Amino acid sequence: MELYQRDDRRAVLWEQHKPRIEEALRAWQQRTYWFAYPEDTKAYPEAEASAGEADFKAQLGRPFDRLRQGGRRWVVSDEVSPYTREALGISYPQADVGEWIGAAEEALRVWRWVPWTERLGLLMESVARMAKRFFEIAHATMHTTGQAWMMAFQASGPHAADRAVEALAVAYGELSHIPEAAHWERDFGRSKAVIDKYFSPQPVGISLHIGVSTFPVWNVLPGLYASLAVGSPVILKPHPRAIYPIAIVVAILQELFEEYRLPSSIVQLAVDTVAQPVTRELAEHPLIKLIDYTGGNEFGTYLEALPGKVTFLEKAGVNGVLIESVEDIEAVAKNLAFSASLYSGQMCTAPQNVYIPREGIKTAMGTLSYKEVVAALQRAIEDLAAHPKAAPAILGALQNDTVIERIERLSAQVQVLRPATAYVHPQYAAARTLTPVVAEVVEETIARIEHFGPRLLFVPVDDAREGLLRLYQDAREKGMLSCAIYSTDRAFRQEAARLLIEAGVIVSFNFRGQVFINQSVAFSDFHGTGANPASNASFTDSSFLTKRFHWIEVRDCLAG
Repeated sequence: MELYQRDDRRAVLWEQHKPRIEEALRAWQQRTYWFAYPEDTKAYPEAEASAGEADFKAQLGRPFDRLRQGGRRWVVSDEVSPYTREALGISYPQADVGEWIGAAEEALRVWRWVPWTERLGLLMESVARMAKRFFEIAHATMHTTGQAWMMAFQASGPHAADRAVEALAVAYGELSHIPEAAHWERDFGRSKAVIDKYFSPQPVGISLHIGVSTFPVWNVLPGLYASLAVGSPVILKPHPRAIYPIAIVVAILQELFEEYRLPSSIVQLAVDTVAQPVTRELAEHPLIKLIDYTGGNEFGTYLEALPGKVTFLEKAGVNGVLIESVEDIEAVAKNLAFSASLYSGQMCTAPQNVYIPREGIKTAMGTLSYKEVVAALQRAIEDLAAHPKAAPAILGALQNDTVIERIERLSAQVQVLRPATAYVHPQYAAARTLTPVVAEVVEETIARIEHFGPRLLFVPVDDAREGLLRLYQDAREKGMLSCAIYSTDRAFRQEAARLLIEAGVIVSFNFRGQVFINQSVAFSDFHGTGANPASNASFTDSSFLTKRFHWIEVRDCLAG
């Protein structure tokens, strides 16, 4: 019995990419250092760098006409560069919700019957083609999000591509362990039962992916590729202020699908504006069965409450640090200053609260008082923020004015030790910038709210165990995506590890040097756990794939 629509050209593509995806799956299983795409810009041809910048400049002020999808109208986006404060002026085709849904429904009838091996081959090929456009994607990311150049290149380029390959590798592992067909026989003595059995992984339905303004590619690609891998067409609704970077990826996918005689509507870009959003109408449509989302708690809670939907959400968390004892406070201070300053704190993994015992901490050089620890951390922030080369390369720019307003409100509620101040970007005089506010928090309720943006808050506690309990409570009740503990006491580290594992949070001990708690490395680190209120899913565990499809069986009785 033949259930699938096979294609020789697509089968060849699968054989071409199969060794690479098998290598990725082994890396995912072993959790060691491995990458699909290098993060160093020098690893790519200079011609690609020049072409990427030229393509970016040529796209500004023009319609994005690379998409293979229709639209009733062209809509000028709300995208404004955080560096120049000028509108990008790019317009995108826009249809109505019913038209997007209808096109996805038609695509589902085709895509679900493409053999999963052929789907994975096509998707691996799309990532390879995406790598050829890393530089344009990086410029687009920089001038929509405010990320500094190197972060924009790495996060939206190789790191995002690695997460896409990771999702495909996990899909390969989950789809390959059940055979497509099996011949089953049982002898009953006087008779024999003979049944041919067929096993088909079928998608839950149409997927909606809701993008975020700060990481429009990195946060989207895992879910996008997970859904496509299991046969689900995707309607991708980017944030209205950050469309261009992910539009490039969608255009690559659509072009590839058409090239291999498949509907380009297997993935569609559904654009809207801040003034006229369409996200709720899309999310509430009964044919939308899967929803991926990164963003605030309020909208995430609304999505979770929608009936008949399977959701994969990353929401806000209150990330904490506890300093119990250290070998070198200067090394710790530099590491935390970098983590708090990276992309001006506009990362879901950026540290916010630093719990420090009032009695001070132990070091290799003796005891440091609470004030001395605070002073070391504050000094490290100041040194970084005042550095003419490091500040722009690390802090970047603020995505929007709301971040400034949020930090101003926070500053009015705490004891400010170092005010948030703008720095002058050496290349972009109009850049929207802000260095971290450093403050002490006594009011517990303030520390239990995420203040997204450039900030580092010191929270005095009676002792390290009180700080550990505060971390546990924050993770369990408010949610937490990253947690750091500094301790030279092995017994304390073991106690902390067990407690925080129970709280469902990823914990990092004694990070210093070139490893930072913000980092989440594909094939080795999970991003989010799904075990505390900050997320109900993880990049990328098995359930991130298995919740998107069902195994359906067909039994053909040949004798009995």
